[in-house]
Amino acid sequence: MITTLYLVRHCQSHPSPAFADGDWPLSERGSRQARELIPVLSALGADAFVSSPYRRCLETLAPSAASLGLALETEIELRERLVSPTWVSDFREIWRRSWEDPSFAVPGGESSLDCRLRVTRAFDRLVAKYPGRTLIVGSHGNALSLFLSAFTPGYGIAQASALRTPELLRVTHGPGGYLWHLDFEVPKAFDLLATDFRETPGILAG
Repeated sequence: MITTLYLVRHCQSHPSPAFADGDWPLSERGSRQARELIPVLSALGADAFVSSPYRRCLETLAPSAASLGLALETEIELRERLVSPTWVSDFREIWRRSWEDPSFAVPGGESSLDCRLRVTRAFDRLVAKYPGRTLIVGSHGNALSLFLSAFTPGYGIAQASALRTPELLRVTHGPGGYLWHLDFEVPKAFDLLATDFRETPGILAG
């Protein structure tokens, strides 16, 4: 039995030290992207929408879920990796070191290894709950990259850094485990709305 997972990295957010990580909203551009996502996600034949509880993910998927009359479920373990309990200005250096050493973590932060394990647990629960169904799952750049790295040989910082905001990926789960479909072609409309994550206002965030 094959379960199909469409992984959605959230739209462009607006990080700010004035808010906790989970409360960062979408930027003005990100809010437009979320509305533009409605026809793209509506065409995927989803049976359910599941999201990280972080605001930027909820705001990304809520318009599409509402347009289909589907509830937007939350899964706490789809949240972004806690890079640091406090605002950091050298995020890119921590990001680089975390890919070189998955066990590395700043004091009070979460290692890449720990994040990968919990995100994978979340997906394991979802495929057990929705066997053979099609899900749209919203999460974050770092968290999704670490999940993909768990079953994709050679996945590393280069691939993670190439993810856009938003991003749309197709993964299936079957008897052989998870498989990332690199041949999945996103609709042209999606390519037109997606932005390079380096355009995110403020810190380069997940």
